[in-house]
Amino acid sequence: MTDPHLQDEQLFAEVRRATDAIDPVPDGMVERMVAVTRDIADHDPDLELQMLLVVERFAELVGTRGGARSYTLRFGGEGIDLLVRVGVSEEEGRARLDGWVVPAASGPVQIHEVGGDGRTFEGMAADTGRFEFPDLPTGFYRVSLKLADEQTFGTPAFEI
Repeated sequence: MTDPHLQDEQLFAEVRRATDAIDPVPDGMVERMVAVTRDIADHDPDLELQMLLVVERFAELVGTRGGARSYTLRFGGEGIDLLVRVGVSEEEGRARLDGWVVPAASGPVQIHEVGGDGRTFEGMAADTGRFEFPDLPTGFYRVSLKLADEQTFGTPAFEI
C-alpha cells in the first residue's frame, strides 16, 4: 500500500512543475512584492490593511484614445467598504482613479505611491463618499482615508 502523504507530495510536485513551465512567476515580481511590503511597514507599521476583492477587470475605451484598460477593486473591513475604479491609458502612462466610501463619509484621502518617487497625492471625499484623482502617473499605490471619528482605513498596494 502506498503512503497517501507521498502521493500528495508527488501530485504537488507535478503541479509545481506544470505551473513553472506554463505560467512562471514574472521576473522581478518577488522583489517588487518585498519592496511594497517593506514600504508599507516603513510608512506606517501599525496600519492594518483591509481585504481586497477584485470586482471586475476588463479592457475598454477609458478616454478618447485606444490602448486603455480599467478595473474596479473593492476593499472592505470594519464596517467600511471602499470601491475604487481605475482607468489607465497605457499609451500615455496616466490613470484616473474614482472612489466611493460606503457608508458615505467625507474626509481626507491620500494616494501614496509605493516605490518610485514615493509621491503622495491629497484629496477629499465629499459627503456622498465620492472622491477622484483624474490624472495620476501609473505605478503602485495605496489609498488611505481618515474618517470623522479618527478611524483610518488603508488599502494594500495595487498597480495602476
